[in-house]
Amino acid sequence: MVILAVVTKKTAISLPDDLFRQIERARKHSQQDRSTWLQAAAADYLQRKTLQEKVDAYFEGYRRIPDGDDPDFSAMEKIGIEDVASDEEWPEAPHDAQGN
Repeated sequence: MVILAVVTKKTAISLPDDLFRQIERARKHSQQDRSTWLQAAAADYLQRKTLQEKVDAYFEGYRRIPDGDDPDFSAMEKIGIEDVASDEEWPEAPHDAQGN
């Protein structure tokens, strides 16, 4: 059996009092210790940010080189790809790509 050690780093951060209270409330509700909760929150933020960057790049590509003959893209652009066939949550399309 191979056991891999997880390397961690300690850090100290300053938070506004209101944000700290919100974090504490949420983490107590989840019954997690502060480090575990903040690690999960940071990982979730980075995952969502990466996904949003991919969505933005996708729409930017079509803004630069429109494909007017693709009815699927036109439909997705119009609804802001709100209803994708997946259990995964998707960020919103950029406002200028939503056809508003």
